[in-house]
Formats: sequence, structure tokens, C-alpha cells
Amino acid sequence: MFDSDDDNKYTPEDLAANRGFLGLLASFGLVRTLRYLPKILLPEESILGLTRGLIKIRPWLLVITDLRVIFLGTGLFYGIKLLDIPLSHIRLVFHRLGLFWGEIIFDCGETRTRIGYIRKKNMPGLMAILSEAMNGSAGQAAAQPQAATDRLAQLERLTVLKAKGTLTDSEFMAQKRKILSGR
Repeated sequence: MFDSDDDNKYTPEDLAANRGFLGLLASFGLVRTLRYLPKILLPEESILGLTRGLIKIRPWLLVITDLRVIFLGTGLFYGIKLLDIPLSHIRLVFHRLGLFWGEIIFDCGETRTRIGYIRKKNMPGLMAILSEAMNGSAGQAAAQPQAATDRLAQLERLTVLKAKGTLTDSEFMAQKRKILSGR
């Protein structure tokens, strides 16, 4: 893993400057994925940690950012393959440790993504980074259901007013559009 012990956030340029890390990725054929990383990162997104592992016997780069978990893999015919999971969609994260290797399983409800053959010594740092990132995104995700509940309550009150005859159909539709648009 790339210096997971300190609290710095890394840019792709920082990663490219780390020759030892690039050598590790080269042994797995993942240097191309690291070069692709700046193209998919959002402007406000920061890299918290990364490592490499295997998904279904193929090498993948696992990147943890403050917004999502990104999996980048290479293939002979398809070039770069991308899978990303927003932190708010991750329900549970399981991990297992073997003698030399570890694996992480991301449970998103309907799907599970498993990445294995992660160096055992990297697992505690990765799990700490994941926990921190997921706890940071939990506060942002908690505000969204509250807004949806408020809109639902407003629509219910609007429906009651229409049923009582207080609102006309056109007034009801205008107010409904206003609530649904978030104004």
C-alpha cells in the first residue's frame, strides 16, 4: 500500500513519483491503470489509499477516495476496466486474513465485490482508511433521506388540501412541481 500510515491525501503525481510502488504495480501489469487514474478522478476527489489485488484471477488496482471506492483493471482486449462504488452505497465491508494475504468484500445490497490477494501487512491500514472514508460519507448521506421525507410529508399535506377542495387541480400541480423540484 502507498504510505497508508500518515493522514496525507495523495495526487496521482505523488503516486507516479513513488518508484517502489510503480515497480510493485509493474509486476502485476497495473502501471497503465495508474496513468488512467487522473482521467477518472473528480476535481474535488482525493485519494486516501490504494493497493493492488486480484478479482477473479485478474490483477486490479483498488483506490479508496473520499467519495468512492474505485477498481481499475487491465485486459488484453478491453483496455482499462473500471468499477466504482460510491461510499454511500456500501452497506458492509468484510475482510479476512490468511497466512500471507487478505481479502476485502464490499457488500452493496444486491451485489458483492471481492478483491483478494492483498498483502496481509496492508490490511489494517486499508481497513482504517475505509472506515474513516465511510464514516465521513455517512454524515453526507444522512441528510439526503431527511430531505426525501420532508418532500413526502409536503406532498401528503398537499393531497389532503386538494381532497378537501382547498386547492384547485392547477394549484395542486403547480405546488407539486415546486416541491419535487426542491424549491
